[in-house]
Amino acid sequence: MKWMLISRVFLAGTVLFLSACASSDNALVGWFSSPEPPPEAPVEKVDINPNPETGLAYRADSRARMIESNSQNNQQTMAIYRAPNSLYQPTYTHKSLSGYAEQLTMELVKNGRQLNTQSKVGVASFVNFDNTLKQTSVLGNQLAEMLIVEVQGFGVQVVDFKTTDYIGVGADGDMVFSRDARKLSNQLNLDFILSGTLISNEKGVRVNARVISMDSKIVVASASILIPNFVVKSLQPEYVLVSD
Repeated sequence: MKWMLISRVFLAGTVLFLSACASSDNALVGWFSSPEPPPEAPVEKVDINPNPETGLAYRADSRARMIESNSQNNQQTMAIYRAPNSLYQPTYTHKSLSGYAEQLTMELVKNGRQLNTQSKVGVASFVNFDNTLKQTSVLGNQLAEMLIVEVQGFGVQVVDFKTTDYIGVGADGDMVFSRDARKLSNQLNLDFILSGTLISNEKGVRVNARVISMDSKIVVASASILIPNFVVKSLQPEYVLVSD
């Protein structure tokens, strides 16, 4: 009798427990079921019209969508880089003609094995490489003047054949140089002559220099260098003529 009473009490309690679970929001079946999956992320839109040549379709990533969203909100025009239409032309530069004259002299002295401290060299203007070989420029004259200083600095004797035998005293100054052949000496006693040609191109002026023996006309040294356009233009500033 005692065991039958205990069984009936246990059975009644089980029925009451199941009834309470069925009536509540948390049903018993929910204890053993798997949790609900998280909501799926929105699918990115894909261009349904792929490129007919490659067959590839464009898919915008998060960065592209962010840029597109910002451009729509701000309504700002993006700046587009454009390549410059002209070559590099600085207003101020540390490059000068004297630096190129020094490089040219170093190459000539290194290649000219016949040059020594007893050699007598005359420096002539550099001329344009044309059919006459008689036209020079500001670059040709200034380069020759700077080469006199550079060559003499290496211990080679430089003869300045534009020096007259006298000093002309005048109201404008005391002159010793001249380009009049009648005022210059005919006996120079030169061993070598330094000169060259100028060839212009879109990047600058190619200078071809050479040291030539006066007796045999053999080139004993040669060198070549490219002087940029902005250095050449800086030798002769541009002026604006204003009418009266």
